Amino acid sequence: MDAGQPFEIRIDAEGVAWLSGELDMASADSLVDEVSMRLGGHPAVLDMSELTFLDSSGVRAIVQLAAKSEQPVFIRQPPDNIRKVLAIAGIDGSLGVRIDPPS
Repeated sequence: MDAGQPFEIRIDAEGVAWLSGELDMASADSLVDEVSMRLGGHPAVLDMSELTFLDSSGVRAIVQLAAKSEQPVFIRQPPDNIRKVLAIAGIDGSLGVRIDPPS
């Protein structure tokens, strides 16, 4: 059984968090901790163009990040499979989360 790609967060000079690999129960807390620690009161921008998997724990982490920072979370370029999970969860446009580009 393939374990998939490990989750990785890289934050660039503009504060964009580039996510890659699998955002699941094993990595959800690290997303909240690492991104909220480096936000400095600014909205979070999560580029998901290299994310391969997202489960309900990852969705919960995104919502937690928005609640913890009291700022919007902007999701950029989610692949179709990730966009589908976000749509099923119903978080676009609510709970402080915005997806760009919109579907």
